[in-house]
Amino acid sequence: MFQIDESCFDKFTQVKALDTTSGEYITIIPEYGGKINELVLNKNEKNYSILYGSTNYSDFMTSIGKTFQGAKLIPFPNRINNGHYYFKGIKYQLPINEPEKHHSIHGFIFDKKMNILEKKIHDDRVLITMEYIYEGDMTGYPFIFELQIVYCLDSDNGFKCTTKITNIDKKSIPVGDGWHPYFKTESKVDDLMLELPSSKKVEIDANMIPTGKMETFNKFSTPSKIGNIEFDTTLYLGDKEGKNSTFIYDTRNDLKINIWQETGKGKYNYLQIFIPPNRESIAIEPMTCNINAFNNNDGLIVLEPGESFMASYGVAIMGKTMLKDHNNNSNNINKHMCMN
Repeated sequence: MFQIDESCFDKFTQVKALDTTSGEYITIIPEYGGKINELVLNKNEKNYSILYGSTNYSDFMTSIGKTFQGAKLIPFPNRINNGHYYFKGIKYQLPINEPEKHHSIHGFIFDKKMNILEKKIHDDRVLITMEYIYEGDMTGYPFIFELQIVYCLDSDNGFKCTTKITNIDKKSIPVGDGWHPYFKTESKVDDLMLELPSSKKVEIDANMIPTGKMETFNKFSTPSKIGNIEFDTTLYLGDKEGKNSTFIYDTRNDLKINIWQETGKGKYNYLQIFIPPNRESIAIEPMTCNINAFNNNDGLIVLEPGESFMASYGVAIMGKTMLKDHNNNSNNINKHMCMN
């Protein structure tokens, strides 16, 4: 059975979707871009907290706009070089929120208030739909869109997020999407094993901007210990229709975490891997586009008036009984949102 509770997280509201049978749950902070603050999944009657989140208000406010932990990255993930770009021959300047490199980073939805549009509880899953209307009030991004995010916790399939961005403007708009979760287990990150999907590594310059070159990346093509390797790496997964998975193995706890993302035309064809300096977690970030996509167009989605982007990613602990694939390729978000 499932239930949805709301409580105070200091000055914010915290929404908790709970499986009362297994104890699995997610917590969401609607006032800050629908941030996922906690994700707890079950294996063999034991619950594992697998996201590095905030335990108090002070820590939460420190992370916003700095580590971006758990944040949605809209209308672009990663960096825009010097914060400026051209679209349809017009130059735009975004706010600089990474001053040390003089870039605009991770969009501007991460601290916006989402409205809870709908809550649905079923026997085997719970769904929470949130909505935000961006009215084009920033001079650096004068485009209007509607954002819907559907969070799903499924008793067999774990966590899934489906994002839908609809152009409600009268002109074309450039968009991208990403998620910035930091994963952890009860073991040290250096002791974990990692397995990455087949990919190409994006070459970057000293200012973290792509050079235009890519190279085949074979490291971690099979499960390998992370050790002391440093990651701040962008990978291109290709645009073949389907799903790509990144696996984290905690062998001490017999735990295998599957972070999956839909790939294909206009979907999550890029992946960012990052280990912060404290090495307490590892960020596995699905992205629809490359770094600086508003300038290099790598993976950039251009929506015409009335058009929508929609795609999903999710997290599951392997070893549970998994449901078969029910995805009927419908364009209806209410049908797409919770089927793996």
